[in-house]
Amino acid sequence: MMIRLRLGYSVSNLLLGTLLGLLLLGTPGLVRAAVPAGNAGVLLPDGTRLQTVDFERHIMGLFGKTGCNLGSCHGSFQGKNGFRLSLFGYEPEKDFLALTREQYGRRLDGQSPDHSLLLLKATGRVLHEGGMRFGANSWQYQVFRTWIEQGAKWNRGSGEVVSLKITPAEFAMLPPEKSLQIKVQATFADGVTEDVTSFCDFRISDDAIATATPQGTITAVRPGDTGLAIIYRGQVQAIRVLVPMPAKPGFVYPKLAATNFIDREVFAKLRKLNMLPSDLSTDEEFLRRVTIDTIGTLPTPEELRAFVADKRSDKRDRKIAELLQHPLHAALWATKFSDITGNNTDLLPNPANLRFKRSQMWHDWLRKRIADNVPYDQIVEQIVTATSRDGLSPDEWIKQVDTIDSQMTKDFDTDYSKRKSLDLFWLRAANVPIEQWGEKVAVAFLGVRLECAQCHKHPTDRWTQADYRSFANLFATVATTGTSPETKQLIAKLNEERKAKAERNNQVNLVREVFLSPTAPRNLFTHPDTNAVLAPKALGGPEIPHVKGEDTRVKLFQWMRAPKNPLFARSFVNRVWAHYMGIGLIDPVDDFSLANPPSNARLLDALAQSFIESGYNIRKLEQQILQSRTYQLTATPNDTNRFDRNNYSHAMIRPMMAEVVVDVINAAIGVEDTFGAEVPKGKHMIEIGASRVNNPNLTYALRIFGRPPRTAACDCERAMDPALPQTLYRMTDQSILTKLAARNNRIDQLIAKKLSDAEILDELFLAALSRKPTAAEREAFADHREREADRRTAFVDTLWALLNTREFILNH
Repeated sequence: MMIRLRLGYSVSNLLLGTLLGLLLLGTPGLVRAAVPAGNAGVLLPDGTRLQTVDFERHIMGLFGKTGCNLGSCHGSFQGKNGFRLSLFGYEPEKDFLALTREQYGRRLDGQSPDHSLLLLKATGRVLHEGGMRFGANSWQYQVFRTWIEQGAKWNRGSGEVVSLKITPAEFAMLPPEKSLQIKVQATFADGVTEDVTSFCDFRISDDAIATATPQGTITAVRPGDTGLAIIYRGQVQAIRVLVPMPAKPGFVYPKLAATNFIDREVFAKLRKLNMLPSDLSTDEEFLRRVTIDTIGTLPTPEELRAFVADKRSDKRDRKIAELLQHPLHAALWATKFSDITGNNTDLLPNPANLRFKRSQMWHDWLRKRIADNVPYDQIVEQIVTATSRDGLSPDEWIKQVDTIDSQMTKDFDTDYSKRKSLDLFWLRAANVPIEQWGEKVAVAFLGVRLECAQCHKHPTDRWTQADYRSFANLFATVATTGTSPETKQLIAKLNEERKAKAERNNQVNLVREVFLSPTAPRNLFTHPDTNAVLAPKALGGPEIPHVKGEDTRVKLFQWMRAPKNPLFARSFVNRVWAHYMGIGLIDPVDDFSLANPPSNARLLDALAQSFIESGYNIRKLEQQILQSRTYQLTATPNDTNRFDRNNYSHAMIRPMMAEVVVDVINAAIGVEDTFGAEVPKGKHMIEIGASRVNNPNLTYALRIFGRPPRTAACDCERAMDPALPQTLYRMTDQSILTKLAARNNRIDQLIAKKLSDAEILDELFLAALSRKPTAAEREAFADHREREADRRTAFVDTLWALLNTREFILNH
């Protein structure tokens, strides 16, 4: 049969494809789908037979498994080619109507199921932009076909999942090159428990460790461990997959000396993996690492010599205590907290020329609390529940504002750090939507990324649009634009008094204030389905209704700080652990989700419990980590842990923070830097609060080494990956070359002491690499010295070469 189309005659691709598909189905010789005989049911991959196909339990599960309801396909907001499914299958009612009612129900053919457009497209027998999703003889085809044949029914609520049971439950142990079948059982609201393994989506985090088939068979690739997320109809659970090292005959895992509970938990997991920890680091290696980690700079040659010469058994504990008291330690963590809390210079209140100083005030406020070892929960409370007046009367507050403003016009030192709360957290931009406050608070203090739930149910977590909106509603009474009525009255009164005294050039200006709106909250979010106003609610916690005169943020914080809260303490100890160990127990550190299990859940829980019991003592938490043998292991791997990345069997070689890179380069060369008029003079880069500077060369250096602009509520803004521009910068940057050539740098100071070439070489190696040169390095320098007549130039070349080594630019 021939179909002719005249030029200019329009026939939809969809209609033409359908006609061709139907014609092909009737064509002799075409391979048709195999149809089960009688009531044999559908044979599933696990060997069981499915007699009755349920729309919610099976069809919705398959839409997710085959990728049909993803955002890139029919799950997008506009759908694809007129067919829209709910994203990730979260709304069965809408999907059922789309399948059975839209387009006159032509997607299904109850009389001849094989002619259903749904099946024709999915099997590629009719033009389908998504390609073939499964074969005409596949079990997936039979599930869809049987459902259509059985009347395409929908039993409302039949697929409501009460719980998922994963076997194995916590972790799967896989011998090398062996496989294991994961089993998933769902218990539904009607009390029925069913094996739903075939209808689950299995996602492995690291396929270099193990692979996962669509049916949940995991196969070992090489020793290590990774996460496996199991997703069924919006329900997510995860387990760890462990692939132990093959043990040689007669191998007995040795007894390991543990300093504290951290070592016990780390070594217990390494034992499961037959993986041995590396040796203890040398004194030089330890001192360099701990100095960079705690104060963001390098140990001096004098400090190295003194530490190595110290014979006391507790010298490492003493050095840790000393560094945690160092002024730069609080500065380093104030910089990290500035990232977490969003200290973005460009979003701070006007005038624009004072924004750099407000950024510094933010940093100084944080620095003072770290230096004073204020408990973490108190710091967060003073941020989350901040108001501008801090309980002061309007008159007292105006005087405080006048004092700080006057100080800002003169210098960077102000009294802002003495304030009770950090109101700049809420003043960083005018008219911030309440949902953004929800996102910022969730990611900063709970380690939860909520953005996905703004538009749809989170694909790999439990948060829904209703959860997102309910959490946002908590912040509806917080006013961050304008001034409270009481303050306006006071300012008007003061201006009248000054006007009467002819003080016309000394008017009190209106200032932005963080206060609780005296009116009832407006523009509250509603439920996406019912349009009913949602009660304010903590994430996974209780409802916190708005009460006139009360701050809902106070009750929110009380819920956050509660010892049973699964997020507050765990998210912070994970951040601290990641800073000192190079990778979090949950990675990324702000992605606490059901699909992202901790690499060592027992250790994370133990750290959080100890942190709570200590009264949220940050310094004690740091001491526990730094004093552990785990932290103090060498970065040199052994045969069993060479490829280990997340079990802490050896120190991780890792990049430094961008600010630290600037400081360690200056420390190695022995110079002080000038960062520009917008920032305080005589400071380390780690002490600068502003999110940007106007020094183009410095801006470039900070950017290529990953300093975040602090524009998004995400830890991913700080990029820590090595890149080619970083290498070129150290090799060719004019500012570095100028510092090396500058008079009275480290080289000039050493020459002035009339030291020998060998002694100066030692000093340069100690200053840059925290070790003395090897015999081969001494010989290489001697060869260079013979060719270079100018002594100073020879040492400048040597120091430049040291700055361009991986050993210098990485922390290990």
